Amino acid sequence: MKITERILVLGVTILSIVSCGNKHEGEKETGLLSNFVSITDNEDKGVKKILDYYGGECKYAIGKDVSADTSVKYFELQLTGSDAMEKYSHILEMPASNMAYLFYNSLKEEKNNYDEIHSVVILKDGNKKSFIYPTKKLELVDVKIPLVLKIVELIKDKKYTDLLPMLNDSTIGKYNKKDLINNIEKMDNDFGIIKEFLPYGFKIKDLNNGKKVLYISGALIRDKQSNEFSVDLNPEAAEEIYLIQYQL
Repeated sequence: MKITERILVLGVTILSIVSCGNKHEGEKETGLLSNFVSITDNEDKGVKKILDYYGGECKYAIGKDVSADTSVKYFELQLTGSDAMEKYSHILEMPASNMAYLFYNSLKEEKNNYDEIHSVVILKDGNKKSFIYPTKKLELVDVKIPLVLKIVELIKDKKYTDLLPMLNDSTIGKYNKKDLINNIEKMDNDFGIIKEFLPYGFKIKDLNNGKKVLYISGALIRDKQSNEFSVDLNPEAAEEIYLIQYQL
């Protein structure tokens, strides 16, 4: 696949605009370009994932911010015309984080090429929101997603008691672990069989006690009634869950 770029020098910022010759629906040409660099097939797959997930049109760029003592290379994704983003315009931070993760998760050796992934969302009213995700945070999410999928599988297989030793019921709030599991089991009986987990996004939150929480949110797609699902995880432990939450 032949890729082209244009380099714009603005002070200490170097922005390389790239465009794919064989575009996926929604990928946008960004202007007349010249043959200097290329994006990889994996990077192109990441852009396609975003378009498949959110629709709309996606422009993308490779850039580098340079100062006297730092150099930060980033991949920027700009999404416009997405009905899904309009729906979540009041909480854009969540789908914007998912944009960055969908792209990052598509990369292989390219993960080492960038310090940050930028998500830019332009709404239909012209409102523009930009979010920056260091690749170190995206790597943490990438490491923890298998744990989220394990939790979903345990719930799907009705192995609720296997969750008990993984739960920490004292870090972000006191609750009874058995009551939590009983409530999840009751709601599962009402909602039906889990078919799929669809991620919404993530946040890393600081607690008053100095600890951090990795919050991952999504939806459990079911045969009867789907529901929102989120987990609060200890980012520093292998399998420690602070909280599991269901919402309609």
